Amino acid sequence: MTQYVDVVVAGGGQAGLAAGYHLRRQGIDFTILDAEPAPGGAWQHMWDSLRLFSPADHSSLPGRLMPTQPGETYPDTGHVVDYLTGYEKRYDLPVQHGTRVDAVHRDGDRLLVEADSGLWRARAVISATGTWSRPFVPAVPGSSDFTGGSRTP
Repeated sequence: MTQYVDVVVAGGGQAGLAAGYHLRRQGIDFTILDAEPAPGGAWQHMWDSLRLFSPADHSSLPGRLMPTQPGETYPDTGHVVDYLTGYEKRYDLPVQHGTRVDAVHRDGDRLLVEADSGLWRARAVISATGTWSRPFVPAVPGSSDFTGGSRTP
């Protein structure tokens, strides 16, 4: 079964949620297709010790300030996941978790979005997938010999 919307947003992390916020404010019919099984984007897979490089008040999405994390200048992974989860709920964004977009094709005056949950026809597609699931790892001489430990002279 093909579903019809004005806009499909591919990716439910920070960029996808911010796009959804603005689409909702404009009254545009949209859906967000997110491969992750739960809110929080790629932050769900980060180390607990990872922190934002900017304070919470400089890391907010549109419409809702990221609250500060008590005792911390730079929010940690769990705080970011909680913020993104709360943001998605607060704005009742139509996110379909566990839905991977496989391809986008022109189909007449629309775009055909092929997802593992079915087909979508849309006037526009916003790519908000990021690069965290397919990072670029440069070729570095000797990297194949590196085992993760330090060398002692």
